[in-house]
Amino acid sequence: MNKGYIGKILFVDLTTGKIEENLLSEEFYRSFLGGYGLGVRILYERMKANTDPLGPDNIIGFAPGILTATGAPMSSRYEVFAKSPLTNAWAQGNSGGYFANELKKTGYDAVFFNGTSHKPVYLLIQEDKAELRDAAHIWGKDTVETQNILQDELRDKSLRVACIGPAGESLSLISCVINEGGRAAARSGTGAIMGAKLLKAIAVRGNKKMTIAEPKRLNILRTNFLKSINDSQDFLANVLKNYGTCGTFFEFIAGGDAPIKNWSLQGIENFPNAAKIHKDNVIKYQIKKFACHGCPVGCGGIVEVNGGSYSVTEGHKPEYESLASFGSLCMNDDIESIIKATDICNRFGFDTLSAGTTIAFAIECYENNIINKKETDGIELTWGNAAAIVETLLKLARREGFGNILADGVRKAANRIGRGAEKYAIHVSGEEPGCRDARFVAGRGIGYIADPAPGRHTASTLQTVFEQGAPLGNYPELRSAQKEFKGGKLSSVANKYQTMVSSAGLCTFSAFFTYPAIEFISAVTGWDFTAEEALRIGHRIKTLQQAFIIRDGISPNNFQMPDRMSRMPTDGPLAGVSHNFDSLRRDFFEAMGWDESGHPLESTLKQLELDDLVAKFGG
Repeated sequence: MNKGYIGKILFVDLTTGKIEENLLSEEFYRSFLGGYGLGVRILYERMKANTDPLGPDNIIGFAPGILTATGAPMSSRYEVFAKSPLTNAWAQGNSGGYFANELKKTGYDAVFFNGTSHKPVYLLIQEDKAELRDAAHIWGKDTVETQNILQDELRDKSLRVACIGPAGESLSLISCVINEGGRAAARSGTGAIMGAKLLKAIAVRGNKKMTIAEPKRLNILRTNFLKSINDSQDFLANVLKNYGTCGTFFEFIAGGDAPIKNWSLQGIENFPNAAKIHKDNVIKYQIKKFACHGCPVGCGGIVEVNGGSYSVTEGHKPEYESLASFGSLCMNDDIESIIKATDICNRFGFDTLSAGTTIAFAIECYENNIINKKETDGIELTWGNAAAIVETLLKLARREGFGNILADGVRKAANRIGRGAEKYAIHVSGEEPGCRDARFVAGRGIGYIADPAPGRHTASTLQTVFEQGAPLGNYPELRSAQKEFKGGKLSSVANKYQTMVSSAGLCTFSAFFTYPAIEFISAVTGWDFTAEEALRIGHRIKTLQQAFIIRDGISPNNFQMPDRMSRMPTDGPLAGVSHNFDSLRRDFFEAMGWDESGHPLESTLKQLELDDLVAKFGG
């Protein structure tokens, strides 16, 4: 009996309506685990080079990890992956909540879609039975309405739904996949891929239980880990437990990590009212906590704004990135407007980070007379104008008027506006970067410009933690790396470990609590799993992702850091700080066994047992 994995994945051809199952070997899982590790192995083999991201040959997949639904805490994440219509590189979104566990309990480790339906459809998976159903009645509905309609229609409030809203339907390149009304697989335009395929949703309900190799050991590990969280006095751990990521906003502003005024400023002196959208001023709107399945931290929350211009009923609490993108990036300290903007994004199916960054770009264009009030449909698009920000976001969400110019992110918007607008468009190869300044911790920059999914802040979260000296686990391979390495070489070790963590289905925050990931995987699978093997798996997955984008003619060393994040500030908390990101990237590539252009060396492919695959399909 398989342990930790089902051994079965589902393929859905939306053009023909054909649904088929494929079996995978234990060797496959031990090589790639699950999540986007499993995903890149399947996509690399099944997709043609130079596929149109919005065409029928693009494959979009959904996969939880090998620890998901096993009882291991903080393992309720799933990955969405494909070729990105926003960057033309690797697309990857990660979401928590309850969908991942329910998908795995249906009896599948992943679901893949190719082709294009001739009408709107959704996939229903119930107890090993999968079928495509008509979605005409939910096409045009927002993500909350879609979930509620399907739950009512199928008479099951425990049905879990991952879906797109109107943003994905209109093929917005910054649209995303939403589950539980506010958990977002948010990056790289995955919502537009579903919209192009006329795939509205995936609805799942299962009751299968995972077989565990060593259940007693798993229970001991879980008990000890939960106790360590309850007993923890660590600052960040307690912030996450009590506030969630909104509890980090003020410190990030004060330290220069959070960007201000479309990445032109840093420091509390430039956003003096940061406390108005921080900690207690956010959670005073919280009516209950929201925890992903099996998570003892519960960093999420359900919020309400009663009355006024920004009324919200049972929305999700804005995370740090939403506070920064609709807050400091736009010079906006009105928390109720930020809650409203977050709710609009969740319901329409937008990446809050990209949407907020795009509006900040538009404000700066307005300030510099590149666009005028007539072009903004009469909106006075000025810094800190909360009403204008929300009104513009609604236009963007509906592709109305000026909103249609902005609906595909800053790079497309700058091209449409012209007249020098590109100067204010902050992106990495089309992807709006996370609201964490790479000058604050250099490892963040390596994630932005050296990952196969450019601009994605979560690609380097553990790199920055690692670089600052915090332990990622009680493993000699990691401890020695922190002592011996720096720069790109140190980041390569953290990157490998983080890739393994994500492919196991774990929340990135698990590492903040020195999560015993190796031991959990061993207890669940029965493998003699080690940190050395974990790093090797992470290395293998990341290298195959790199081969995936290179096969499409993308030069990874052409991903460029925005000028505003690479030049040395003359004042503020980052005054005098600069990094040679090109040099750091070269060091990272070398440590990963890739050449200066980012191409994996033949010796690296052989070492990682990828040479036959890459030779067969090109790379």
